[in-house]
Amino acid sequence: MRFLAVSGLLLVLGPVGCQSTQLQTPAPDTGGIVELNRQLGRGVNLGNALEAPWEGAWGVRLEEGFFELIREAGFKTIRLPVSWTHHAGRAAPYTIDPAFFSRVDWAVTQATRRGLNIVVNVHHYDELNANPQAEEARYLSIWRQIAERYRNQPGSVYFELLNEPHGRFNDNPQLWNDLLAKALRVVRESNPSRAVIVGPVGWNSLWRLSELRLPDDPNLIVTFHYYDPLEFTHQGAEWLNPVPPTGVVWRENQGAFAAGWQNWSWGSRVGFVGEALEITYQEGWAGFYLHSDAGVEGYDRLAFRTSAPVSLQVSCRRDAPAKAVTTSGGVETVVNLSECGNPSRLTDLILQNNSPNARAAFRLERLELRGPGSPLALLTHQQNAIAQAMEFAQRWAEQNRRPIFVGEFGAYEKGDLDSRVRWTGAVRSELEKRNFSWAYWEFAAGFGIYDRTTRQWRTPLLKALVPEQP
Repeated sequence: MRFLAVSGLLLVLGPVGCQSTQLQTPAPDTGGIVELNRQLGRGVNLGNALEAPWEGAWGVRLEEGFFELIREAGFKTIRLPVSWTHHAGRAAPYTIDPAFFSRVDWAVTQATRRGLNIVVNVHHYDELNANPQAEEARYLSIWRQIAERYRNQPGSVYFELLNEPHGRFNDNPQLWNDLLAKALRVVRESNPSRAVIVGPVGWNSLWRLSELRLPDDPNLIVTFHYYDPLEFTHQGAEWLNPVPPTGVVWRENQGAFAAGWQNWSWGSRVGFVGEALEITYQEGWAGFYLHSDAGVEGYDRLAFRTSAPVSLQVSCRRDAPAKAVTTSGGVETVVNLSECGNPSRLTDLILQNNSPNARAAFRLERLELRGPGSPLALLTHQQNAIAQAMEFAQRWAEQNRRPIFVGEFGAYEKGDLDSRVRWTGAVRSELEKRNFSWAYWEFAAGFGIYDRTTRQWRTPLLKALVPEQP
């Protein structure tokens, strides 16, 4: 899962419109890997154990009984996050500690002997994300050791090259594309046909799939992680800065932003009432700001309605002059994108306070982009937000002929259980409609479906993931 500091909360939801998806080098015949991805099916992460600096540091130690519980509950796959960097030498040949390697061996054996698939990854390699060039030799050596160690394991053992590439990779995705190709070559020296999982930068963001460049290899599965909306799934998460406030509920018909559009507003209070958005500018320079990593093309107008007259500066590109607009309450306002920045790919929309009053409050409705085709509504509801996000991923997968494994999704324990159950069931349902395999984050820690203290499943969460439970 993501362990990052954020300066504000993100709302990442809703329909994505005509976002272009660049077709990469044609993939080879992928029939076999599609079946291997199907076999992954439903999975769960054994998190907070071997990806901690040392096992137990984050409160979880693996037990043999965990593997049996997971199998009996109906899961097919375990994703095993492993922080090898804490157990590998800092100088060549970067030898992995034999005792730690034996512990990973034990986990692999516990899974395979029960007929479970297991995904072995490289997790929390912070040094690599911060300085890819300096860590390249060590990273490749780690993968050479892993690959050679497990070369004779059955096909139910999958490799995942790197969990959530970020840091320098976010700024230059080609760094990751180049490195993953090198790592894959290392793996193929000893494992010519093993299934290998790889995902995009941006903490495995599905909105950055278009930046992923894959080698011409028939045995690749693509992954992304899904934690939207972050203000709900990570409420009360102590590792974020600032800690997101608690008390956020999730309901299917609750208002949300369009899929992939994030709330980057400043000096403003923003919240949904139904599918309308209440905005209160709390400073004279405050702004309502939506950003999309993926962006959209094919639109030439922005339309919206405010509940009261308001004076705005409208920008559709951060580095372009704004268009001054004074709205009439209850009457539609239309702004040509050519007047507010004219971007070829729209990634930013800003409605900034232009009133002489330091504060202004209004309700924003029917915010949408228009063009020759169908309009793109930027305000929707939570259930549709999930569906539209998964449709975006499905289009990418179909155009690039790659199967999808959603390696992480989950909601932190500080949220109310009913909301977590509704969200989890909604995400699981949308994934399975599209034949995506998945692994829930995670088994028995802060997001967990199993309570280690009471030695019992959190049954409502378990049923949201595996509805066939009695």
